Amino acid sequence: MKDQNVASSLLVITLSGSRENNWLVDFLWVVHKYELCLNDIEQFVAGEICTTTIVTEFSEDKSSLIVKDILLFGHENNVEVDFEVVKAKQTENVSSNSNDSYAITFSKGDRVPVGFFAELTGVLATHKVNLDFAERLSESSDPLACYELVAKLNTQKSIDTVEPNSSDSFDSLSSIRSQILTLGKKYSVDTAIQRSDLLHRTKRLVAFDLSWTLISNDALNIVIEAAVALSEQSVATSLHARLSELQRLHKDGTLLGDEYYLKRAQLLRGFSASIIMQKIDDLLCFTEGALSLCRALSKLGYKTAILSSGPHFLVEHVKRKLGMDFAYGNIFETDDMGCLTGEISHPIVNANRKADLLQMLTMQERIGLDQVIAVGDGPVSSEMLSLAGMAISVDQPDATDMEVGAHLCGKSLMTVLYLLGIRGRDALEMSQESFHS
Repeated sequence: MKDQNVASSLLVITLSGSRENNWLVDFLWVVHKYELCLNDIEQFVAGEICTTTIVTEFSEDKSSLIVKDILLFGHENNVEVDFEVVKAKQTENVSSNSNDSYAITFSKGDRVPVGFFAELTGVLATHKVNLDFAERLSESSDPLACYELVAKLNTQKSIDTVEPNSSDSFDSLSSIRSQILTLGKKYSVDTAIQRSDLLHRTKRLVAFDLSWTLISNDALNIVIEAAVALSEQSVATSLHARLSELQRLHKDGTLLGDEYYLKRAQLLRGFSASIIMQKIDDLLCFTEGALSLCRALSKLGYKTAILSSGPHFLVEHVKRKLGMDFAYGNIFETDDMGCLTGEISHPIVNANRKADLLQMLTMQERIGLDQVIAVGDGPVSSEMLSLAGMAISVDQPDATDMEVGAHLCGKSLMTVLYLLGIRGRDALEMSQESFHS
């Protein structure tokens, strides 16, 4: 048996030609007679050009014959051929703990600016990160242009740019993630960085916030606006003025958290939830891609959940509309006549409660938190995002700067499918199929 630690010569062959021709099959039969062993192969298509790189062990006693046949094949088949002979390095036992593969995914609604890609590769170069491969996940006809890079990242503390034991030393992965997400915001490009391993492709639960995530507004404010629309002019004017005042106090920082929520809930005292819901659909605006994403996730067998501080009757309504599996929101109490009292049953669904609900769901579904994708943003979603194996923040008025794995600038939730490694054509096909609610 051949010793794999002994250095040997390798032949690296790169061929480029029209994707319409079956020249690769013919080429492999040309070199087959030399009994070469395939060490590696990679192929990608850009436009109408197909490029294939093949790495094989090189038999030096037949080198002139192999090279001659390769060049002749390229000439006769209108295929551009390049080759290089390299000495294979001796293999070493390298621990995989310090160098892990990470997938860097980025997308934009029209085209990704070259400037973004230039700065992204500059960040990786600064941290001495080499790319393993790059590919386009979307099709040319897709509404989103999406790409993925896979690179080996040194997840230990960087010592290349700082003095040993210096207080300026930093975690390389954290720094790279921060810089990439900052670039995404600068160029309005959806960006994500996550470990490229089995769990990257085997998520089981996707948990969403409701406000500014599945819908393009604050959930409680929508219900209040519905109440305003159903009221007489004088009552509507008063309600709107009181809501505006509460929002001003919240913006000033004098009315925050549960207190801000409970004050707004009291504005609904005396209104019938069932009557309010008759007006909701006129005000409800789903985020771009929400319906298509939920259809596709359902088709793929993922469980989906809404974890929201919004009124439970609105959360349940959205769950039915999108065909989701679980929905949790604040329980608004009613009197004997079915009218809202302005009070909320405890425990209130806030940041802590959302985190508890997410952990409860994982136990119920018998999965780990690393198999969860959480999508949302703002203070009420922060703890839920911090627990999930993949955290995706969405641009919105109260967005936080917490460290996450992905950030959506374009607001199309269909990007989530690409983060799961699903290609554009498949994503589109699944999202267009109907589901049964």
